[in-house]
Amino acid sequence: MNELELLKILKQTKSEAYLGPQGFKVLTDKKQLQQAQIGYSIDKNGVNISGDLMGSWQRTWFVVAQDTELGDPYFIDFDDAQLNVYTAVFNEEVNQWQSTLVATSLQGFIECINLLFEFTQQITPQFIPDSTSIVDLEKLEIFGMKLAEISENTDFWKTFFIGYVEWLKDEIV
Repeated sequence: MNELELLKILKQTKSEAYLGPQGFKVLTDKKQLQQAQIGYSIDKNGVNISGDLMGSWQRTWFVVAQDTELGDPYFIDFDDAQLNVYTAVFNEEVNQWQSTLVATSLQGFIECINLLFEFTQQITPQFIPDSTSIVDLEKLEIFGMKLAEISENTDFWKTFFIGYVEWLKDEIV
């Protein structure tokens, strides 16, 4: 897959989707995609800083979205035909990237982002719960299971929704 084909797929999604303060920014133009690689696969001068060693940013990883709250990358692995989508954090204690599967395909990830937008209708992050906040835990659980089914991954979405519910509890109490 080349960059043009990737952009065509990424443009099938909302560029941003939120649940409370948490959100995703999908990179839907060439300039955004190129800039998003800086600090991960290349440095600010365009020099490759990725590697093949366990725990390094892999040469086949390509950032396609960012966490709007923390800035963490969401990336695909070009080594996988389905283009698994992951997120990762850098663990400074062991000097390694630790990745987490988000969706077993780029198409599934895009579908999840679109559904999240439809579910919440949020166009910006929300820092204090209000009358538009989704507080029905059963509704949240059902929707979370739908995202887990589409992405073929329960763990990530469970953690995502737990974070939202904890935010509600912290802010409402």
